[in-house]
Amino acid sequence: MQARQNYKSVALINEMFPRNKLLAFFMLIIVIFTFCSYMFMQQMYVRRLLLVLCSHRLRLVQAAVLACEHERRRLSRRRNRRAPYFWVLPRPQVSWFDIHYNDRRIPEENFRQQLRLGRETFDRLLDMLSPRLMRRNTVFRNCLPPEKVLAIGLYRLAHGNSYVTIGPSFNVGKSTVIEAVEDVVDALFDIREEYIYFPITEEEVWATNQTFEDLTLLPNVVGAIDGTHIKIKTPTDSAADYFSRLQRHDVIVQAVADGNKRFLDLAAGFPGAMHDSLVLRRSKIGNQLEDGELLKGPVETIAGRRIKPFLFGDSAYPLITWLMKPYPEATNDPREIKFNKELSSARVSVECAFGVLKGRWRILQKRLDSDISFTNRIIMACAVLHNFCINSGDIWDEECTSEGNDPTADRETHEDGDDLREFLKNYIYGL
Repeated sequence: MQARQNYKSVALINEMFPRNKLLAFFMLIIVIFTFCSYMFMQQMYVRRLLLVLCSHRLRLVQAAVLACEHERRRLSRRRNRRAPYFWVLPRPQVSWFDIHYNDRRIPEENFRQQLRLGRETFDRLLDMLSPRLMRRNTVFRNCLPPEKVLAIGLYRLAHGNSYVTIGPSFNVGKSTVIEAVEDVVDALFDIREEYIYFPITEEEVWATNQTFEDLTLLPNVVGAIDGTHIKIKTPTDSAADYFSRLQRHDVIVQAVADGNKRFLDLAAGFPGAMHDSLVLRRSKIGNQLEDGELLKGPVETIAGRRIKPFLFGDSAYPLITWLMKPYPEATNDPREIKFNKELSSARVSVECAFGVLKGRWRILQKRLDSDISFTNRIIMACAVLHNFCINSGDIWDEECTSEGNDPTADRETHEDGDDLREFLKNYIYGL
């Protein structure tokens, strides 16, 4: 009975909804569902895309707002400045140098006080360094002429003033002063071998020996050697090596000078804690003298003994045939006392050379805050100027100053050197 009723129900449904119509109905429902799902997904994608675009646009707007705020603050700071220009501060039309250099009616002493040399010496130096100091004009402004670049560099070396204080004196900025000083120092450093050279030929050695004729009775003296200390800022590396017996950080400058206070050789940059004898052994000239490359002649014959050229040094140096040093100061022997006097009369030339060097170029009296490399170039540049002025006849009148001997005297004595010193002692005592 139940089966018959089910059959009737199915037959009734088949009559109301044929099978093909039912299939079409289900297909329609599937299509509608799929279309609705697709539209929903498309709407979500569009929404997500719009969200990304909006967030990107928001970031751009925020960046633009920050940029506008930064520009507003920058313009505000600029408006608060007193200078009405964008990158040039208002300055006078000419500086003291432009007036003194071009107006020859102004006494030369005023020019000499500022740059530590006369106008003629300045012009001669300018002719030599001008190709190295030449600059090009730009679309913003005309470059400084070589004479002004040279004057700025000399002013720095002559007084040791800071870059900030030098700028207003020449109506230029701090960066211009730094560049000018570096250019002048580098130019002088490049020509060092033309003005600081040790005599090599016999003619050069003989000419140098003549500068000591009026200073000492000792024969065949070629030069006096000594060292001095230049203050520096505390180095970042190996600071202890540069802390000297003077209780400060400095570098040692070793020099050989002739009787006219002209430097024959100069080496700078040795650590301040190093002993003078060690500086000599590590210097180029020390190695050349030890190897017999220098001071070969001329040889002077005295009482049948051949005397080669030699140097004078203080008690800190070793006693060698090419380097004489004094007897101990406590000696009571009149022959040794006379020898020490004659030696000191000649050796004072290098002390006077250091005194004139530091007195004329006062940057060497102050602490040099540059790195070790540029400090050495500054020292060499001042030595080149020292010799250049002597060659030009521009003499600087300054009292000789002595820093005193190293309290730790070098006891190293070579037998040949001791024998030569004894011979010279007896020779001058008999004169």
